[in-house]
Amino acid sequence: MEFDGTMSPRVFTLEEATQLIPKLEQYLDELLLKKKKMQKRHDQLLVLDLIVGEKAQDYQSHDGKDYLEKSAELESLILSFEEDIMKINQTGCFLRDLEKGVVDLFYVRDKQLVYLCWKKGEKKIHYYHDLDDGDRHRRPL
Repeated sequence: MEFDGTMSPRVFTLEEATQLIPKLEQYLDELLLKKKKMQKRHDQLLVLDLIVGEKAQDYQSHDGKDYLEKSAELESLILSFEEDIMKINQTGCFLRDLEKGVVDLFYVRDKQLVYLCWKKGEKKIHYYHDLDDGDRHRRPL
């Protein structure tokens, strides 16, 4: 299945949605890894700032260069993280909860628009919920 790269929501068949699972698994794995790296870089910057204080702003010093390098790495990770979220959006899916790995997809069930609700680790999509409900209200298809 090819996607044209737009961010328009789309209505999926169950088969189309199921075909996306490997790609969604990959995107979520990458996002979780990047989130962990971002948190580590952020923590390193906080510690460095606490230890060296204003010296962190002196970019000629060793500490300042280290601070600048870690800041640039964090910024790069943030941009990459945002790009990965855009990749999910471009498929027509909605990332609802990164930590739980919840992704919703539009689907028509009994002539009503609902969300198919998939969680990371599930091999198939077995659940849906109404548009106004979250994943706590998942019901079997």
